[in-house]
Amino acid sequence: MTNRFKKNGTATGAGGAALALAILAIAGCGASGKIDAMRAAAPKPAAPDTTVTAPADATAQPAAVAVKPAAEPVEEMRPTTHPAAKGREYKLLPSAEVALSEAEKACMTGMADVMSGAEKIFNQVVKKDPKTYLPFLRRALRSTNREVRIQSAVMLGLLKDKAPETVDAITDSLILDRDPDVRAMAARSLLGIPAKKAVENLILSLDQDPYEAARSNAAWALGEIGDKTATPVLRKALSDSDTNVRLKTASAVMKLKPKEAVPELITLMGDKSPMVRERARDALKAITGRDRGPKPENWK
Repeated sequence: MTNRFKKNGTATGAGGAALALAILAIAGCGASGKIDAMRAAAPKPAAPDTTVTAPADATAQPAAVAVKPAAEPVEEMRPTTHPAAKGREYKLLPSAEVALSEAEKACMTGMADVMSGAEKIFNQVVKKDPKTYLPFLRRALRSTNREVRIQSAVMLGLLKDKAPETVDAITDSLILDRDPDVRAMAARSLLGIPAKKAVENLILSLDQDPYEAARSNAAWALGEIGDKTATPVLRKALSDSDTNVRLKTASAVMKLKPKEAVPELITLMGDKSPMVRERARDALKAITGRDRGPKPENWK
């Protein structure tokens, strides 16, 4: 069985959606079936320095090394925050406030182990009794451990729970979490959840998030949801500075088929990326029902 939960890995889950844990942006498939390039995984927090320098005098006694007491792991927050999060409180919860039972504590331990534990937790525990563990997963989106937050977002995405409480928890994470990787995965977890609040916050993510992987996943989710209120921000994102954002946005436009986006798509036919040019052409064909070839001038 393909391991969907290994770090830096991909796999195919239900409905053909590519899934991975601790990945910044998960690739989507366009109408042509070509798989988009994946983003690199988030860097791990630096390991503590345990190096002991030998004394210059070989006869001297080595100095004592102070040992710090173990503390609950708190990730090093990357400084890139969503503009809409400024001035808004988003409290992260210690383990005791996330895991309220021994079963939930075991889940947290497994979720922190992205190499093997997270898959077991989802397949052997959460998937078999999702209603019991949904409240825990919503709380886990606020864990002080970033890996637990990422795993929680992915698991909620796999469950595709559309309850207002779940949508609220994910959309708060999408905008307010200080870690950009968590926000990117929150955007990914909203695929196929057409709630109004989900669409509104995905639009905000695509339009304003400074992290390209979050914008890319937001574009992808908006395309899957298919709400045409996203058309204006998708048209704007077709000129995004990041290649993958432009690619995913063109894919979203290809699914929504808004005629208003034709001028931007024609401009995109001259993109520096061959994949983006091809996707723009596919979108134009989907909207117009005809193919005028690879040259932008022929579409004008």
